[in-house]
Amino acid sequence: MNSAWTSGRRRYVDGLWGQVHLREWGSGRPLFLLHQTPWSGVQFHRLAPLLAQTGWRIIAPDTPGYGLSDRPSAPPAIDDYADNLAVVFDSLDVSDAVIAGHHTGALIAAAFAAARPDRTSGLILDNPPFYTAAERAQRLALPHHAHAPEEGGGHFTSRWRFMRGMADPNLSVAGLHLAIIAHHVNDAGADHGHAAAYAWDMADILDAIVAPTLVLSSRGDPVHAHGARLLKRRPDWRERDLVTGTATALETPERWREAVLPFLTSLSAATPTSAR
Repeated sequence: MNSAWTSGRRRYVDGLWGQVHLREWGSGRPLFLLHQTPWSGVQFHRLAPLLAQTGWRIIAPDTPGYGLSDRPSAPPAIDDYADNLAVVFDSLDVSDAVIAGHHTGALIAAAFAAARPDRTSGLILDNPPFYTAAERAQRLALPHHAHAPEEGGGHFTSRWRFMRGMADPNLSVAGLHLAIIAHHVNDAGADHGHAAAYAWDMADILDAIVAPTLVLSSRGDPVHAHGARLLKRRPDWRERDLVTGTATALETPERWREAVLPFLTSLSAATPTSAR
């Protein structure tokens, strides 16, 4: 049996700033899974095989600067991450796809869908942050906890205590271990993903999204209330309210799959997507 780190077919493709590492499972219509910051595609190592069993080709790239993907040459904006995703589409010869994103990944997915409606056949926003201007400013002012390497390895225990104090209480020891390693795999001191997320206002692009959209709101997630904010702006979008927390895709992937399957089935009934 493969470990979390070796799950799926792993390879590199060209991206905007060099190589992008990704994992793939299954075959069929493409469904991208975009991870939260500061994780990597390993976040979906349990969910992706379950989705692949339902007839989808699952593609989980590591966001540039995280996992095993090359780092951006300068601090990127959310729109830059979306541009990188377009290059990944081209490298994989994918014309259009369903895109699902969690937290920062949801913002990247939304930016991509707004800028490239012809390449987005469906959108799943898993607890997307929809901050007010005041909340974004507050988040940007928070210190970044890099937990840089130190003699004796104390940075690992420091990161462990930090994450245990703020993470989903349902996050298992194994899940927390993955989170710690994922944080340190790439440059833990350059947390561009969070900075980009806090600086970006999704309200600016909401009206440009035309793809069918599902919003997942987990009651134990810190941004659970943001789903209701989004639905006020886009009442045509669908929503699923989950009783779980931030770690749904990692710890209870069956619940995540059950929540999105009706939506994916409705997309399957529409005109099928295809690779070029």
